[in-house]
Amino acid sequence: MIIFFQELVLLIVTWLLKLIDGIMDIFGALSGIIKVDYHGQKVNLLEFILADSNVNNVFWCVCILAVGLTCIFAIAGLIKNMVTNQRTVTGIVGKFFMAVLGTIAMLAVLVLIILISNAVLILVSEVFQVSNTSKLSSAVFDACVADWRNGYSIREFNTDLSVRDIFGDYDTTLLGVWPTSWKGNGMVDPNTFMYLPAIIATVALSIAFIVAVVNLSKRVFEIVFLYLTMPFAMSTLPLDDGQRFKSWRETFLTKVVLAYGTVFSVNIFVLLLPLITSVRVQGASGFANAMLLIFMLIGGAVVIPAGQALFARIFGQPDEMQQGGGFLRSAFYGGRFAAGATLGAVGGMLRLIRRANEKRKARQQEAQAEEDEQYTEDGEGESGE
Repeated sequence: MIIFFQELVLLIVTWLLKLIDGIMDIFGALSGIIKVDYHGQKVNLLEFILADSNVNNVFWCVCILAVGLTCIFAIAGLIKNMVTNQRTVTGIVGKFFMAVLGTIAMLAVLVLIILISNAVLILVSEVFQVSNTSKLSSAVFDACVADWRNGYSIREFNTDLSVRDIFGDYDTTLLGVWPTSWKGNGMVDPNTFMYLPAIIATVALSIAFIVAVVNLSKRVFEIVFLYLTMPFAMSTLPLDDGQRFKSWRETFLTKVVLAYGTVFSVNIFVLLLPLITSVRVQGASGFANAMLLIFMLIGGAVVIPAGQALFARIFGQPDEMQQGGGFLRSAFYGGRFAAGATLGAVGGMLRLIRRANEKRKARQQEAQAEEDEQYTEDGEGESGE
């Protein structure tokens, strides 16, 4: 029976590791490290979206609307200046022309910032590719393997291997169905494999990467949103001397550099993972060392989405971790509320059914009592006659 359990745990671990590899590819595409395929061409996702003809058509239409808004805001600024007399007419008119011409200049600046940001992200990812780094799924699996067998090592492991390829075959009895012991012809020793750390680490990493990928995908839409609304932010220059544009600029820069936090945190985790797995507490039991490995893996997984929050704090914007994690928290609390409401509704239905059954039984008892009473009265009447 224990062999079936070991196979089941390893199967779940390999599935989760395959999920982590897939999310890592998505992470690279969303952050700009890996190029995506579009009709046979390798393109950067964000650059491709911003260079799309439909997006550009919408942008120029927004620019035309922004010119009209700039005229309205300039007139509003002149009227406001007649009352407050805090600015000059020349300054308001100068802000008007700055808003119109600055929109075209900002378009070139935005494209340049995005191109430089993507190039630097690729360089940062390449910097961390040193000799002791490996694929994340392989590193996590190697951390949970106590003994490699038959000359195998982590270099031969991949998530497409089956359970039998990794653990090998086992001796059977009872018509060749019930397993008795491992034959020891696999890649690792099933009896020393750390099942609990493997399950906890893969689950924690899967959740952390899902949060990080959700934030990165949200970042792509937010950058496109800020790109299309830039002319509106520029149009308010004659009215507020660039306060709205300042807020837009800070938000845009934060969204652009947000990917750096995730890229750094992921690569730092992969860089330190081989060192963490080789650390042992002297004099501690194997269980204590396994718990140390679990805590270190969970801590590293938590840092992956938290890296976005650290960069958001550095650039003076709200905590992106809380904003991005709000979806998961809302889903959790909403799911808990929905589960509670469902259980409450089921409990209410059961109570109604129970009350209905009790009323039905009471009516049956009353009817039976009336019938017995009538039968008794009829029996007494017949005996009296």
